Amino acid sequence: MQDYYNMNQTTMSIALDYIPEENHPARYINTLVESLKIDYNYQFGRPHEYDLAAMLKLVLLAYTYGIFSSRRIEKFARENKPAG
Repeated sequence: MQDYYNMNQTTMSIALDYIPEENHPARYINTLVESLKIDYNYQFGRPHEYDLAAMLKLVLLAYTYGIFSSRRIEKFARENKPAG
């Protein structure tokens, strides 16, 4: 909790260097997906907006929490630091 609270504060400091705990499922999933060395070269059409390895990490992490709906996975990614 902050010692100094100001209602007229215009900025908010947010730590962006979040690292999950040592035994967090996100660390294990990251290690697994990075060991796969996913390298997909696009041959037809336009390239995807997102990295395929990052999307696989997100889906696997959501599945470990029992989230299977694509809409709920999107919400999960927006609201959780390890998923983002």
